Order: sequence, then C-alpha cells, then structure tokens
Amino acid sequence: MGELTPSRSMKLLRHVFISGLIGSALFAGPDAELAVERADWDEVQLLSLAKRIHDKHLTLDTHLDVPGVLRRPGFDISKEHSWVDHASQVDFPRMKKGGLDGGFFVVFVRQGPLTSEGRAKAIDEGFLITNLIRETVETHADESGLATTPAEAMALREAGRHVVFMGIENGYVIGRNIDLLETYHDLGVRYFGLVHTRNNDLADSSTDRSGPRHFGLSELGGVAVDECNRLGLMIDVSHAADSTVWDVLARTKAPVLASHSGAYAAHPNARNLNDALLRQIAAGGGVVQMNAFSFYLTEIPPDAARDEAIAAWRAKYAALQPWSMEVDIQRRIEIMRIKNEFPPSSSEVTLVADHVDHMVKVMGINHVGFSGDFDGGGGVWGLMDVSQMMNLTMELLRRGYSEKDLGKMWGGNVMRVLGEVQEIAAKLQAENKG
Repeated sequence: MGELTPSRSMKLLRHVFISGLIGSALFAGPDAELAVERADWDEVQLLSLAKRIHDKHLTLDTHLDVPGVLRRPGFDISKEHSWVDHASQVDFPRMKKGGLDGGFFVVFVRQGPLTSEGRAKAIDEGFLITNLIRETVETHADESGLATTPAEAMALREAGRHVVFMGIENGYVIGRNIDLLETYHDLGVRYFGLVHTRNNDLADSSTDRSGPRHFGLSELGGVAVDECNRLGLMIDVSHAADSTVWDVLARTKAPVLASHSGAYAAHPNARNLNDALLRQIAAGGGVVQMNAFSFYLTEIPPDAARDEAIAAWRAKYAALQPWSMEVDIQRRIEIMRIKNEFPPSSSEVTLVADHVDHMVKVMGINHVGFSGDFDGGGGVWGLMDVSQMMNLTMELLRRGYSEKDLGKMWGGNVMRVLGEVQEIAAKLQAENKG
C-alpha cells in the first residue's frame, strides 16, 4: 500500500478529532463546521477505522470489467493475482483484502460497425459474456452469488459470499432489438449503459470524434429508456454525450446511474459530468459513481519515455488486430508493465477524493458512490486494484467524512437507486395490467 500524500485542497477542509485507536469521533462531511482541530491520525488508526466501516457496511464497485479477464484460459477468480504480473485487478481474494463485498460485473462489447452483421455479432458476444458471468458465479457458489435486488445483495453479504450484480456497458449488445432488454433482465442484468466511446443506434457518445449522430438520444434510444423503466433496469449514462444525458433525464420516470464517471469542474474531460448535469441527476434521485481512471482525473504531465513506450505498444498491437485470446492477454500485461514502470505521480488516490469532494458539494452525500473501472483501464497510484479499496476510505476519513457518509457512498446510495427503479417498474407494470 503506497504512501498517501494529502492534496493541497485539504487545507480548505475542516478537520475532526479522534481519540484512542478508533475511539469516539466527531464525524462530519466536508461542508460541516467544526470547532475543533483534527489531531494527527496515524496509519494504524485510519486503517482500523476503515476496516470497521467496510466490515459494517455493504461495499460495492459499480463497474468491474472482470469478464474480459474471465475469458482467459485458466483464469480462476478464486485465486489471487497481480495487476503487474497478470494484468488483472479483480479477484475474490483481493476483494476480501480490500474490504469489497462485490459489485457489478460488466457485459461489454466494443463498438463496431452499425450494420446487420456487426449488430448480430455484438448480440452473440453480449450473451456469451452474460453466460460466462453466470457460469463463473455457479462454479464458485460457495463464495459468491448473483444478486438482482438490494435484499439479495445483503443476504449474500450476511452469508459471507461475494455479491455479483451484472450491468451492460454499450447498448450495441442489443443491436436494434429492444425486446432483448427483457431477455437480459431475465438473465439478471440490472443496469443498461446506452453507449460507449462511439455513437451507436441508441445515443451519442461523449467521445466520438465524428461528432453527433442523433444530437442526443435517438428515437430508438428513447424507447430503450422507456423499456428500462418498465423492467426495472437502471439506466447508466456514463460515456454518454451531455445532450444524451439531458434527453435521458427529460424522459426517464426513474432515477439514473452513472456507473463510472467524474466531475468536469474538477477536470475538464469530455467523459466527466458538468455541474448542471450533476445537479439534475441528484434532483431526480440518481447517483454518480466516481471512477479511478487517470485521464479523467487530471492532466497527465508529458513523459517522453513513457509516451514512446505507449506509442510502440499501440503500433505493435494495432498491426495484430483482430486479437486472439493469447495476443490480448499479452497486450494487457504489457500495458500494465508500462504503467508500473512509469507511474503517473500526479494521478493518485487523493485526486479521486478531490472529485468526490466536488460531487458531494454539488449533489449532496446521497448521490455519490465509487467505482475503480478496474480491468477496464482504471487505476491510480494507491488504488490500482480491488485490494487497495480501503486507501480511498482512509483518504476520505482524513477529509472528515463520517462512517454514515462512507456507508452511503460504498453501497447504500446505489442500492437505494436500484430499489427505487424496481419499485417504479412494479407500479408501471401494474398500471399496464390495469
């Protein structure tokens, strides 16, 4: 666990006092007024309190791209791996070390051509991944279980088993067939991400260099939002263009989720959400899960050696496309080694906390959560895999967040949203029957 250096913004935050090992404490969020000064906490005290919080509360990461690693021949999620040696950031032993109960395993298919052939291939791939997640959980039923409701998640936690939800990243997996949303729901999926890094049939992406295709949601995308509301699927707006998010917020009858996003005001990246959108998501009862992807957190200083290594890596594997499983494994291992050799010193866990501070200030504590975006490109110094999750808790404790605050952000908020989405779905279905 790397040393965590307080950021300059901490000078503006109120402090709290803790006496004894974890003792009785005065806790408050970053906007509370406290008349006392914080005593210096040592790492033992912070870690003890962090462990107590993780032991007491349901802790979930809402965006784990582990299925991409599960597809490797011989990979066993019940065994401990290393992000450096195995290009892997998620497994059950490291979840236990990091105090993480589980999270949403993501069904992700990279955006391809908007053709009949491309859509058909994406549909097949989506169901292959969904079944892989289900089979993995069944294989390791002694230590994990598939959850579809907050109650099921709590029951798994109380039984000492890891919680596995499923979410979809990129609506490309349904092609143009809205009926497939119900099929995915029946298989256990509980959120639907409309779009990824390029525009698709449903919506515009925040990062498509070709510009807008629909100027927000397409007509089909609007129907997908309606169907998600009817089924009880959370709508995930991460990766969506601002115009798309506004269209979703205007149309949805239920709160929305951003499964792995950041604050534009903290770093102006197109993938991050501006304050107006943050406020509107909160006003609708939704939640934004702060990610740990370096390029969305801060401007990365240039490094000629690192940039040359990354450029060579990209050129090497661009020439080898389409990748075989063996080539993809080696590709991931090599980029992890480059990250390890050239750690971005300016991108660390304190920056994740800076974004959290801003989102809490704008949205309120009930609308913020966490995601590492692990196995999907996420990871910052001090928060490189699920085993290091308590580093984030410790940093937020330094900044004055309470046990109650952290319980909400680690799982309470997203479970509230899922529960509300499912309640609204039940009402809509009852109305339709009537």
